Amino acid sequence: MSRSRKWGRCDNPAEPVSQVACQSIQSRLKEVWKHAPMAAGNHPGVRDVHQLRVSVRRAEAALKLYADLLPTKRTRLIRKQLRTLRRAAGQARDLDVVSLQLAELDSEQPRKALAKLRKQVAAKRIKAQRPLKRSYLDAKKDGFVKRSAQLIKRIRWRGTGDEPSFQDFAHRSLDSVVNRFFAAGQADLAEIDALHEMRIQGKGVRYGMELLAPAFAKRFRKELYPVFAKAQERLGKVNDHASAIEFYRSQFADDDNRNVGKLIQELLQKEHAELEAKHRAVLDWWTPERADELRAQFTTVLTVSVAESDVVNESLATDSDEISTPLL
Repeated sequence: MSRSRKWGRCDNPAEPVSQVACQSIQSRLKEVWKHAPMAAGNHPGVRDVHQLRVSVRRAEAALKLYADLLPTKRTRLIRKQLRTLRRAAGQARDLDVVSLQLAELDSEQPRKALAKLRKQVAAKRIKAQRPLKRSYLDAKKDGFVKRSAQLIKRIRWRGTGDEPSFQDFAHRSLDSVVNRFFAAGQADLAEIDALHEMRIQGKGVRYGMELLAPAFAKRFRKELYPVFAKAQERLGKVNDHASAIEFYRSQFADDDNRNVGKLIQELLQKEHAELEAKHRAVLDWWTPERADELRAQFTTVLTVSVAESDVVNESLATDSDEISTPLL
């Protein structure tokens, strides 16, 4: 998704939230359908599959964020189609990552064993393309585009009380996802599962920030968002190595791979070392002091309206570098 389409749009934060929800959800669903045919084609690029996966996650985040404005049945059908696309793209993406890692191995590795392993991964990648293509064709046959349009037409406020403005909705909604992230960040992150949960909650904050940015001061996008983008990068590297370990273990357990068993053992050792190093880097980075500082920044931004943003930005300009840079 291009930068211009990543951010939610809103000319007036005081307008009803339903108007902004229509624009955001429509944009997110269009992005999915833009990338789906390319990712599901006969010769997709690594970036095509990655873009589909990301666009689906952003669409799912928008549907979750604006759940109080959506018709239950139609939303459930769209979510099912999105989930199928995401899972199929996820399988293909994991194999793409492993393929890239194998391509970077140096010449010291046994050539025959490495060539065989690369061939096996390539074969699995070809096989993984089938469910991806099928999920796209099924979504097309089931009228994804038409259902998306029908969903957009039926967006309206369905919550209790009067419909809030986009600004009020944004502050309340983001506060909720931020709280879940910091709760996950207080767990024992020495455990990979806890780190994975923090990564999931961090994605929720990041995608929520993209949708809700127009309701906040400029500092929200320029200083706070990069922190979560960097966090996702750090946590994503841990996840990539964990996924690679799972893949190599499955290969090592396969009797057909005895000839490359030694190579796989070496790769497993390497991945474990990389996983440990990346995991340690995250633990060194996510200190209680950093968490408290980031929490304080969120508290400040969440209590400031767009109308007050210019004043707040001026008051924070002198210390913005001192605060934001260490957080990254």
